[in-house]
Amino acid sequence: MSKAVPKEIIEFANHLADLSSVIAKKYFRHFEIGEMAKEDDSPVTKADREIEKIIREEIEKKFPDHGIIGEEYGTKETKSDFTWILDPIDGTSSFIIGRPLFGTLIALTCKGKSILGIMNQPITNERWIGIDGQGSWLNGVKNQTRNCTEIADAVMCASSSHHFQNGDDDVLKKLASLTKYQRLGGIIYGGDCYSYASLASGFVDIVLDPGLKVYDYAALIPIIEMAGGIITDWQGNDLKLKSNVKLVACGDKELHEKILQEINV
Repeated sequence: MSKAVPKEIIEFANHLADLSSVIAKKYFRHFEIGEMAKEDDSPVTKADREIEKIIREEIEKKFPDHGIIGEEYGTKETKSDFTWILDPIDGTSSFIIGRPLFGTLIALTCKGKSILGIMNQPITNERWIGIDGQGSWLNGVKNQTRNCTEIADAVMCASSSHHFQNGDDDVLKKLASLTKYQRLGGIIYGGDCYSYASLASGFVDIVLDPGLKVYDYAALIPIIEMAGGIITDWQGNDLKLKSNVKLVACGDKELHEKILQEINV
């Protein structure tokens, strides 16, 4: 593949997001949501499973040689350079309680690099898309991260304080005490992928999370990076599309360096 992601691929990824929207809207704030607990006690719904199922079926028809990694139905191995990475409902807990702070994440990787990512929010009709080497957009409007270089001026988000354990909670408390809104706790919880998308659009400066899986963040990489931001592990290393990653995203690279210094003191 050339550096430019082909139009055919982009249109197909948007087609997948369109299909996911129909299913998510069908089950959102519906009492027949079909909530269940997985083996790790995390929640799953009919929407999660139906969305991933239909996306996988479409990929199999269009690109039968491509690999697939999905949260609900596992991995289809491939010898191809291309693998799709799917999280049908990122923020399932928000989805279950009728809060539109969730999204469908669709990524395409080439030789282990995310070259296209979509974060689709069907209830608010928002779609973020990042394409490696081309740009990052929200509903067709180009994204640009915020120029915020000082930690004291930065708005920080994280999914949940309960995810920070075994010393990671000390990192969270330290950074919360340094960032904006210190007297109110210094951090905005919840949002999952929506917080990262908001960072790409210039409304959030830092997102911090421990132990994310590859399907939680693969689609977010080009969305953030092509908007001028940076997303790495807590040591500042590039993300290698593996699971249980401690992740930090910043809208400003100078701010990112300062956050890494605070984390690794």
